[in-house]
Amino acid sequence: MSGRPNKRQRSSDHTVVRIWERELGQLPNRSFSNRFSASEHLLNRLGLHKKLKEHTGCVNTVSFNADGDILVSGSDDRQVILWDWDTATVKLSFDSGHCDNIFQAKFMPFSDDRSIVTSSADGQVPTLSLFFFFA
Repeated sequence: MSGRPNKRQRSSDHTVVRIWERELGQLPNRSFSNRFSASEHLLNRLGLHKKLKEHTGCVNTVSFNADGDILVSGSDDRQVILWDWDTATVKLSFDSGHCDNIFQAKFMPFSDDRSIVTSSADGQVPTLSLFFFFA
């Protein structure tokens, strides 16, 4: 060892830091996207954590609630599914009412996980109330 510091650090050493900076709003989305969209190192670090099998079509969106214990997913099968993340089981599954593929599903902020907004290729963006399911 020469005792000299390594002048050239690998960018992959800072992947987690860059993700954290993006989440804090300190790294612009475009900069993040350009840096990591083709990052082989980042892809190699990803792994399969859970396999959730219920949709019959391609899943286009997944999103956690604020607590991180419920996952909502939307699919080409036009179903919206709420998953218990800890047990990987379905809490609720229902037809979204969309006429086309679901591309986005999110929990509405400050709704105590009782409202979801979805968007679809049919151009509709409904807010779905889950009050009666979890009352």
